[in-house]
Amino acid sequence: MAHEILWIKLCQLDDRVGKLHSRVHMSETAGHRQLRREINALAAECAASESALRDNLLGSKSGLAAILAQDYGRIEGIIRESKAKVQAMTDQNPDGQAGAEEKILLAEYALDFAQQAADRALLLSMEAIDAQLLQREEGRTP
Repeated sequence: MAHEILWIKLCQLDDRVGKLHSRVHMSETAGHRQLRREINALAAECAASESALRDNLLGSKSGLAAILAQDYGRIEGIIRESKAKVQAMTDQNPDGQAGAEEKILLAEYALDFAQQAADRALLLSMEAIDAQLLQREEGRTP
């Protein structure tokens, strides 16, 4: 069962990474108006996805989900704080070129963080599958 659930989640992640690739490519060739439309669309998608995740966590009967919901809220707060700090730095620097370079650096690190998160998710997935296999080997579950 865990294999199927994790497979579905992996496919969803693949789809999102594929969209990330195409949006980055489109961003390199798009004009300002088209890019602003894409930014607004993606911001709306992110908000909807975050809301759905939060609702799923809060609606779960699992005690683990309650802990994750609390931690997810803390992470959201940290992201908001970081974004505000970056915006404040950008606002203080009248040089548009330096602001753009800082945003590129921020995007680069955000992608590094996403890669770390994906690697951690893979590790958790492998550990969950291993735990399930161990239970089967010990005859505790069919």
